[in-house]
Amino acid sequence: MDTLIKTSKSKITDNEIIILDGKISIPKSYLREKASLEPTSILIISGSLIEGIGTIHSDIDCIILCDERPKACNIKDTEHAFVTDEHYRHITKNETVHNTTDFYGDTSIHIDADYITFSEMEDIYNKINKAFDEVISDQRFLYSPVLTNTENNIVHRSIIGHAITNEEKFDSLKSQIPLKKHIYIAHREKLPVFYAFQDIQGCWQSGNLWMGCEIARDMMLKTSMSFTYLTGTSNKHYKWVYSNMYRIEGFDAIKNKFFDLARQGATTETECRSYIQEILEYMDLVFLAIEGLLKTIDIYPTTKTSLAALDKEFNERKQTKHKTSVCEYYFRKKYFAASQTPPLTTLLKEWD
Repeated sequence: MDTLIKTSKSKITDNEIIILDGKISIPKSYLREKASLEPTSILIISGSLIEGIGTIHSDIDCIILCDERPKACNIKDTEHAFVTDEHYRHITKNETVHNTTDFYGDTSIHIDADYITFSEMEDIYNKINKAFDEVISDQRFLYSPVLTNTENNIVHRSIIGHAITNEEKFDSLKSQIPLKKHIYIAHREKLPVFYAFQDIQGCWQSGNLWMGCEIARDMMLKTSMSFTYLTGTSNKHYKWVYSNMYRIEGFDAIKNKFFDLARQGATTETECRSYIQEILEYMDLVFLAIEGLLKTIDIYPTTKTSLAALDKEFNERKQTKHKTSVCEYYFRKKYFAASQTPPLTTLLKEWD
């Protein structure tokens, strides 16, 4: 099967941003002229085109780190395509600017710039550190994300980005990003929840198999995203899961199986039951890989610590010998100790 995922090379020279294997070059001076910069501001160029996974219709993402955001009326002479506030509402007067957009010449490339204050960056770092300290001692589900989509984008774009003003200041700021902690939190946020697995069990028993396939597929994507974070990616948007998986070094068995299942469908009862089981077998492979990856970073909780946290929770519960509780225990144990658990297909058929 052909993997229809395309990547390209980008290059940053002293004067230009070269993207899409050299097809388009953008002068750095153009980006500086479009940004509202103070002497202390840092202009960062980033985004999927810089990362090599964007398309001819993607944008160059810029971040302008600043002491204070500009006002819309003060940048009207720049003649941006549009200027927006924090709710992406077009503004023209004395409102505070959060984002500007410009189209680059006659191409489909556009320049998307976000204004972020230095104090907000510090707040983001503090949120990551605080959340990490809270979650390393437990094994609860993380239903609510620690950072907003905008904050996640800022972190990711700072990691892969390049400063074209105040480079030394940016390098210092970039070195303060608690990257390993951020990745661990992202991994925990995206782990599939047991209640979704219960839904699959219900579909399996009732014969509502189309729904079971869709729930299993969603769990597969979430587990895969959780895995890609631990391999080092910080790009959290759903649409990049295929590119993120494609660029992982090694883990060929997991990658090949993922791309096969991601494009596979099922209509008959036999096909649906087979598809659900194949996805669960794939997830077991991923959980085993996650178990190994967690052991490579010394600040992450050990298997012993995680197991103690899980045991503490279940020891405080009632009816823990019930079939559902036992199933949940093993399912959640897979997050950090998959080698010590029965296969998901066995748990699936617990009620057969």
